[in-house]
Amino acid sequence: MKMRKPTPVGAVFAAVVLLLALALVPVAFGGKGGNGRNAGALTGATTLSLVSETVWKSLNPTAPSWCLNEDDYHKRAWSGSLNGSFAVTEQLCGLATDYSGGLYWDAGGIGIQADLYVAGTLSDLTITSPQGDSHHAVLVGSTTSNGGAINHYQVCYMPPYALASDTGGMPLPGGTWQITLSGNVSKVSFSETAQMSDVNVQQANCPASEQNLIS
Repeated sequence: MKMRKPTPVGAVFAAVVLLLALALVPVAFGGKGGNGRNAGALTGATTLSLVSETVWKSLNPTAPSWCLNEDDYHKRAWSGSLNGSFAVTEQLCGLATDYSGGLYWDAGGIGIQADLYVAGTLSDLTITSPQGDSHHAVLVGSTTSNGGAINHYQVCYMPPYALASDTGGMPLPGGTWQITLSGNVSKVSFSETAQMSDVNVQQANCPASEQNLIS
């Protein structure tokens, strides 16, 4: 069951070239989550700030620039505190809507994950699909710092991958995906990543209940 790959042969090489030439784009923003691509929307009191953003896009000139497809990569990280909610989005390509260079494009093997270290009371951390169904964060670890607990949460939404062959199946739906953090929390270290979600990526970054791995 091989993932559809609309990019021509050499897309992976092109992505690496773009990484070296253009892709590492760390940026720092203050205040309300920054002004980067798909910057966060905030409610309540916060000092949560975008501290870095990295984007890799294929050099294939026919690939759509407005959505993520096979071999693309997008990662953002924030730090600070939050009393309320904070939301960001990712736009994945979909065959029903995203036409470019004579082809309709899907998301390929792209999956979405979020990683959170936080002190305080977390209400929820979710990834919500364009269809409205959500995956919720799972507590995967806890440490003590200066007498207080720092909790580690992960949440993932992944397309299926075969354990034996490390090949993908049906891509995630195209459209706008929302990642939402809410609670009264401090010492926040929060990152969100959209990337190729092979077996190793899922096992390293996703709670077991949200790994989409098939035998």
